[in-house]
Amino acid sequence: MLVLPWNWFGWKRGRAVGQLEAEFRGMMGVDFAVAVGSGREALYLILKSLNLKDGEEVLVQSFTCMVVINSIIWNKLKPVYLDIEDNYNFSAAELSKKITSKTKAVIVQHTFGIPADIEKIKKVCESKKIVLVEDCAHALGASVDGRQVGTFGDMAFYSLGRSKVISCVNGGIIICSNKKYQENLKRQTENLKVNSTGVIFQNLIHPLICSLAKFLYFSPIGKILMVAAQRFKLINLEVTRGEKEAIKPALFPTKLSNAMARIALIQLDELKSFNKKRREIAGYYFKHLRIKQKINPAEFPGAIFLRYPLQIKNPQKVLMAAKNSGIILGDWYSSPIAPLDIAIEKTEYVPGECGHCEKINSRMINLPTHYSLKEKDLEKIVKIVNQNAEN
Repeated sequence: MLVLPWNWFGWKRGRAVGQLEAEFRGMMGVDFAVAVGSGREALYLILKSLNLKDGEEVLVQSFTCMVVINSIIWNKLKPVYLDIEDNYNFSAAELSKKITSKTKAVIVQHTFGIPADIEKIKKVCESKKIVLVEDCAHALGASVDGRQVGTFGDMAFYSLGRSKVISCVNGGIIICSNKKYQENLKRQTENLKVNSTGVIFQNLIHPLICSLAKFLYFSPIGKILMVAAQRFKLINLEVTRGEKEAIKPALFPTKLSNAMARIALIQLDELKSFNKKRREIAGYYFKHLRIKQKINPAEFPGAIFLRYPLQIKNPQKVLMAAKNSGIILGDWYSSPIAPLDIAIEKTEYVPGECGHCEKINSRMINLPTHYSLKEKDLEKIVKIVNQNAEN
């Protein structure tokens, strides 16, 4: 959805940002919420507010995105990697094994909107006096026993990015339920600058260009449109070339713009219906797919399934078969730290240190659960996977 051009006076500052923050405070039952430029900026600010010493350790799972690791590196901290289980999250037992005297914080990622075993993880963190940060980038609206994820840790962040549960192209929310950290967070966030009008315009025009390119994807025009839009900086990339090299953007972190907040507020009103639809689609996949390694939504009643994950022997064949049929499936994540073409040495990840994760990486595809999908789309996706996937 675009904010109309003649409203440009309200693109940077306005009431929508405060309204969005108030919505999150009410929804999560916390008294601190602040809207920033992106989820990655939210994590960066959270870690910065802890005032940790250079080289102190932050435990984070493998099977994650480079932008998460960048937030650790840019605060001059050391990422220590945890292996994952078949629910794509790490366990409390794995966490306990990796804690050292230098461990100061843990980031728990609710991957694909499937909640981690957060109550056990929280107990470990409390016993060791380690700060618990919840990465809810995939998990807005997910819950454990009726309690929203993001409210178990000391602090949490949500992404409003282009591939997330609700999207204003770029945006993030920090919440904090531990009053001990709120004052530092306030200091880190109260004087942030808003991105330029040009960057806001890029975000506003992004859905229009991408929708048109998607419609024309299998013609030369669609590809030319996307290349031209990126070259002439009409749109920006989800992960920039610099971020893949662990280079911090010039203006980082930033405050969420009013224009983006307006879009987020509209989508937030639909959150429950979006997530209900995602669970229904996940249930459809579970019922109709003939794959052994699949997740039963009934076993994760609080999950919202941002994507539906599958492990198969021949992911590239299935991804290509789908593409040839006009469907783009996902490969989140085909490497321990994604995307695959990052400068892996910058992440300090040592190949082989998270063996189960790497096994899953080699078998990984995931299916869309977007609310716009129709039953005929799901039938087509299931048919392609069932005809091409090897268990």
